[in-house]
Amino acid sequence: MIRKAVVVLIVSVVALAVYAQVRTVDRVAIVVRPEVYNGPCPATIHFTGTIFVTRRPVRVTYEWERSDGAKSGRETVDIRSEGRGVGDTWTLGAGHGRYRVWEQLHVLAPTGIRSARGVARINCR
Repeated sequence: MIRKAVVVLIVSVVALAVYAQVRTVDRVAIVVRPEVYNGPCPATIHFTGTIFVTRRPVRVTYEWERSDGAKSGRETVDIRSEGRGVGDTWTLGAGHGRYRVWEQLHVLAPTGIRSARGVARINCR
């Protein structure tokens, strides 16, 4: 009887821990600066994402995804407050031309969630 109660307790604790991790990251926001660039190229675009969490501290693994198919590689941060900012910079364009590019912040763990796409428009002169 005691053995069964211990097993039920362990299963309950593990299930609760898994549920808590699943709901830890509740949203991801992104800001692009500048959103529109007109000038000589290459242009440097800054993407800033904010990862908002409901429980803390939490270790979060993320990567940046780009419109050209590139990915930043996995990075890990420890979040000890309501949210934490992370950033990426993209330098692109040469000569004359117009570009419409985006980056998206993809939180891989503990919750699989993506930001909206942060779009930049570049007009090289």
